[in-house]
Amino acid sequence: MFEIGQHVIHPGQGVCTVTGFTEDAAHPMILLRAKSGHAETHLMYPLAQQSRLHAIISREDAEDLIDSYADLTVDSFTERNSALEETHFKQQLKLGAPETVRVAKTMRHRIAEAEAHGKKPSSYYSRMLKEARRRTLEELSVALGADEDAVEERFKEAIIQAGEIPALN
Repeated sequence: MFEIGQHVIHPGQGVCTVTGFTEDAAHPMILLRAKSGHAETHLMYPLAQQSRLHAIISREDAEDLIDSYADLTVDSFTERNSALEETHFKQQLKLGAPETVRVAKTMRHRIAEAEAHGKKPSSYYSRMLKEARRRTLEELSVALGADEDAVEERFKEAIIQAGEIPALN
């Protein structure tokens, strides 16, 4: 059972805060608040499905994830149908970090690979990268108790050190 004030990963929304419970209803619910961008969304999630929610990554694991970014492997999943591929990566995003970081790294890698071969990257790569990045920054900023801009800066440094993007002089 979750506690009021606890941060959890909602499969569709990303990071949410538990704000209460409705146990007197025919179908007990967990009350959640999601903040995506500048807007807040209030959700009711069935208590019977609470196993689909999970706590965010710990501060220690978040630090380790950023520090070991260069060692994180890309996801090698491929499918002839890009819609099936996209579905696979959407499922990975529901798991929270470190999988959101792996998806972002994989999409960055695939975009760079396509461009290196003079090809236009699949549009789903950009969509997945954007969503993986949003979910990663959101979860790690809560785990580290830092704002998203600070977490993004740390990731930029890790990405540069991994050789994925060149350092700016």
